[in-house]
Amino acid sequence: MAYELSIEIFGTGEDPQHRSHWGFVIHRPSSLVGDLLHVKVIDLDRLWYQFEPRMNTPLRTMQAVGKIKLGDLNEQQRQHAIQGWEKRCQDWVYDTLLSLEVEELVPSGTCHIWKGMVGKSARAVQATPGVNWMSLK
Repeated sequence: MAYELSIEIFGTGEDPQHRSHWGFVIHRPSSLVGDLLHVKVIDLDRLWYQFEPRMNTPLRTMQAVGKIKLGDLNEQQRQHAIQGWEKRCQDWVYDTLLSLEVEELVPSGTCHIWKGMVGKSARAVQATPGVNWMSLK
């Protein structure tokens, strides 16, 4: 496969009012840049979110805490995964992950693991048994 599919986590999420930011990242295994697929807040008071793909973005940023590899994709699967919709970042990642599991692009049971992580801190995600955490700090 030509690409890795991971969930990248930004910020520690220790404060319940400021959860960690999640997004999918698709990149070639040896590359330091990838396609970040996430949603951003466009109006915090109304909780409006907008899907924002960032192509060719650095994987290591000041806010990036870590990433968990979910699987490998070919070019056609990569294009399919880039489709998104408006939701809060963690909810959007979970919903998209569910679609990817149905399409058998990630292992069976992946959604069950991630459903319990919505709202948890990056440290709690890192400590979850069975996740393939890689520190970016």
